[in-house]
Amino acid sequence: MPRPWLLLLILATAALAPAATRLASGEALAVVPDLYSAGPGPVEADPAQAAEMVKRAAELAGMGQSSAALQLASRALAVDPDNEIARRVLGYEMHEDQWLTPYQARQIGRGFVWHAKHGWIKQDDIARYEAGERRNGRRWSTAEEDALRHATIDRGWQVRTDHFLVTTNHSLEAGAMIAAELEQLFQAWRQMFAGYYLGEAEVQSRFAGTRSARQRSRPYNVIFHRTKEEYVAALQHKQPRIGETLGIYFDDLREAHFYAGNEIDRATLYHEAVHQLFKESVRSRKEVGLQHGFWLVEGIACYFESLTPPEESGGDWTIGEPNGGRLPAARHRLLVDVFYVPLAELAPLGKLDLQRRPDLAPLYSQSAGLATYLMEADGGSFREPLVAHLRGLYEGDANSDDLFERLGQTPDELDAAYRRWLQGPAE
Repeated sequence: MPRPWLLLLILATAALAPAATRLASGEALAVVPDLYSAGPGPVEADPAQAAEMVKRAAELAGMGQSSAALQLASRALAVDPDNEIARRVLGYEMHEDQWLTPYQARQIGRGFVWHAKHGWIKQDDIARYEAGERRNGRRWSTAEEDALRHATIDRGWQVRTDHFLVTTNHSLEAGAMIAAELEQLFQAWRQMFAGYYLGEAEVQSRFAGTRSARQRSRPYNVIFHRTKEEYVAALQHKQPRIGETLGIYFDDLREAHFYAGNEIDRATLYHEAVHQLFKESVRSRKEVGLQHGFWLVEGIACYFESLTPPEESGGDWTIGEPNGGRLPAARHRLLVDVFYVPLAELAPLGKLDLQRRPDLAPLYSQSAGLATYLMEADGGSFREPLVAHLRGLYEGDANSDDLFERLGQTPDELDAAYRRWLQGPAE
């Protein structure tokens, strides 16, 4: 039976799916309303229902279901944005009738406000910014003069939020927009992978009120280049094939790089940022997946390519929908092209082994499909073991059989179950 705290969406499959089948996957996520995410607007709060959800979340935390607990706490705040326990668990405090993180409270205490177009600016400066002026220390200039001053990436605008520092020579507005969207991505990742970067005892103590949510002192560095040409010129010395990429994360530099096109490529933004979140949130080994398991390192990042904001989904944030990301390609590869590399063969492959294969492209879509299956199938029953395996993989403690041992499934059993899941139940 599906878990009651996971909202499963039974959605139609992509165009490649046979008309007689449906794929049961996809999940709605609650992004907590805060300064970076206004949320859906005023809601009719149901404090009693939210309290029950938080009580259940605390029980899940006590059972070692850390990710499910934080996910349910996030959902509770969609029901009642003022639930104090859920706010505390997720790192918010009440300041002058407003729920803020400690970082946000410090910024406001210094006289700054968050502006959706300009990032953190002084309250007294809002009118001048909206009139087209820009502050440069104690002096003011026009927006055009400010753009010339920040024309190169080494002199780009910098927009800081709780978890990210975005540097860009595109525009201040782009920097603020990307930083805010990355904060919402972080919320989605945080609730689904709490068991990855938090210990069970820490999550339990948050619900008990004996420990506050930790605050990140060092932001994740994200560099957003104005053009592809500038992106390539800046990074070609580091990666000779950079021109073939849409974005990249350098784990040795602890930097994610992207460039502006006609519009932001959200799939690439989410993919590379998730690599960064996994890598920099624990004491990870130097090259993750070098010896084995690289399919999952990429597969779980590909899973986040299906993350869809409300303005595109028509409602909540969603992830893992049957027509999202690479899942349609995964279905086509297996059910139409009859392409599939068994897990017994795939799991032992390290980074270089995988990258040298001529079938790398279809393997990426297969990896995305497998990761979606492990996150979404059977009401998320594989999720906590998968999260624990990912931590072991990143920290260098997991061997190539660790995932199967945690799941209590052989590679052959998972291959068969994945095929059945992709085919979907007959109507």
